[in-house]
Amino acid sequence: MPLSRRDFLKLGGLTASAAALSSCSVVGRELAQHELPETLALPTAAPAGTPTTASDPVVRLLNRAGYGPRPGDVQRATAMGLAAYLEEQLNPEAIDDAPAGLIVRSLSYYNMDISQLYASDEPLEAARDLGVATISRALYSRRQLSEAMVEFWSDHFNIYLRKSQFMPFLKIIDDREVIRPHALGKFHDLLSAVAHSPAMLVYLDNTRNVQEQPNENYARELLELHTLGVDGGYTQQDVQEVARALTGWGVQRRGPRGGQFRFFTEAHDTGQKQVLGRTLPAGRGAEDVTDVLTILAEHPATAHFVAGKLVRRFVADDPPAGLVERVAQTYQESDGDIKAMLRTIFLSEAFATAPPKLKRPYSFMLSAMRALNANATAAESGLGRWLNMLGQPLFQWPPPNGYPDVAAAWAANLLPRWNFSLALVSGRMPGVEISLERLTDAAPAGAISSVQEALHFFAGLILHQPLPAADEALFLDYIGSGPLTRPETRLRLAESVALMLASPAFQWM
Repeated sequence: MPLSRRDFLKLGGLTASAAALSSCSVVGRELAQHELPETLALPTAAPAGTPTTASDPVVRLLNRAGYGPRPGDVQRATAMGLAAYLEEQLNPEAIDDAPAGLIVRSLSYYNMDISQLYASDEPLEAARDLGVATISRALYSRRQLSEAMVEFWSDHFNIYLRKSQFMPFLKIIDDREVIRPHALGKFHDLLSAVAHSPAMLVYLDNTRNVQEQPNENYARELLELHTLGVDGGYTQQDVQEVARALTGWGVQRRGPRGGQFRFFTEAHDTGQKQVLGRTLPAGRGAEDVTDVLTILAEHPATAHFVAGKLVRRFVADDPPAGLVERVAQTYQESDGDIKAMLRTIFLSEAFATAPPKLKRPYSFMLSAMRALNANATAAESGLGRWLNMLGQPLFQWPPPNGYPDVAAAWAANLLPRWNFSLALVSGRMPGVEISLERLTDAAPAGAISSVQEALHFFAGLILHQPLPAADEALFLDYIGSGPLTRPETRLRLAESVALMLASPAFQWM
């Protein structure tokens, strides 16, 4: 989708500024920056008629099963082959992740246990650290698929950070001990961990669920959003029975175990229950919840619901029915193994031929920074403010269904993306550093001596294919033919790089 001359010149004049990511370990950032390859490959000429969106499955995998390639990543993954790269990503524990690990370990609040967090009484500082940890991992981590799955499950099991003043403390524990350890494991284990998460129990009001006055909020979302889906065959009676099973399932409010999960036996309804045609005998306690979670995790509707959401996230807004069925079958045959489902998705013909998918704001922001080998420093978390402007602040979607996963929800909010791109490349984003010169210096010797060659180089980094002839002509007309050392030429080249980031070809991948 070429840019019109009018739009191009209009966008070229837009500017924005913000502060940047905070509290990052200097050592971690330096390690990440030193990963730039010694030589960056130039894009090969595209055959006539090639669309302006990336069609290479490897490029698609790097953009959808992660936050976009850093310089050199496409060449590395291509040399490995899609299947081998995927297998590497499916085993993140074997990937050295020192840069991201050092950054996260440098944070104070993110690494505290719940008693220390409660004692600190600094929820805003805890929320800041949670944002820094999340963005730093997405930006620097080599375990990109793991990070993408953490985001996926954080949406699936959505928790609103502003539910209460203590929620930032609880969400840190949820992120660290619930979502991340199980993001590539078995769905049943993840579901059980979430059911024991104080953050979830507070968010969906199960701390108020007692036998004298049942609260159905968590029970309803457990069935509708976490497992079976709205059309999963359950009834209002099932919701009520699951709520009864969950009575007493709560969080210790005070004392040395404050903020930790606790089952209050005196608040539990011990009567017989019927859930989806299965009988839970009378006279029991926590076993009721254990059985409910097993019933839900093993239900065929759960397999189809989870499969549909995975395929929507990674393949297409309108999930191909055949692939959804195959992924659901994989779920049932593998006992809900998340890695097995991802293999089915990413090695499928449907993924190899998938249509372009619009990046959500968070993915857009991170992929733009990764494409230009950005380094985030500074003491203010301005990237969080950019996410507010882009429309996807971290952990701040109030309803329990998580941020939308279809283009229609995001396509009307594009101007902030253009502003972000121009602020990023023009150095007007304090604390976020990029160097276009360092990138061009990594090109083969003598490969970039003209404006046209520089455009060709950056198109390779950002779009992973040459610019369409009409777009290249617009860029060349705007930049002019002056030497690359001329300040005005360098400025207009930088603005052109920003417009590549803001283009449909980069945003739809």
